[in-house]
Amino acid sequence: MPVLNPYERRRQETDRKLRDALDRLIKGTPREAALQDRRYQLSVASLARESGVARNAIYTNHRAMIDALRQAAQQRVVPSKLESWEDKLAQQRAVIDVLKTEQRHLATENAALLKRAIDAEAAAARHQRQNARLLKERDDARRPVSLVPRAGT
Repeated sequence: MPVLNPYERRRQETDRKLRDALDRLIKGTPREAALQDRRYQLSVASLARESGVARNAIYTNHRAMIDALRQAAQQRVVPSKLESWEDKLAQQRAVIDVLKTEQRHLATENAALLKRAIDAEAAAARHQRQNARLLKERDDARRPVSLVPRAGT
């Protein structure tokens, strides 16, 4: 596993917090006291409050979470009090749909990252070949040349 720089680690940690908070909101079990006491809507504000992440950070760096949040809100997966097993089943199907969408998004993102890694490796190999060629040219230019006169001139 590659070593992540501090920015990437912080972004992954924030992404984990947002996913956990979204799961709690979808299940109807928020930890935040202000959300437990009243009915809430699935919104960026409630996600930010539950996760402890600023709304601006969500809008700027975590667009996938906004898409997952909108999809969950459209499917109305927040239960008030589940009355029957049919409600539970409908809720679980909605959660499965949200997770499938997230899985597709992650697969697309992984493919893009793989392509970037392959392109970076190809560029690094190209630069190594160019560097080797330039070093050879430099060494050839530095090689001493004898200034011995030719016979017959």
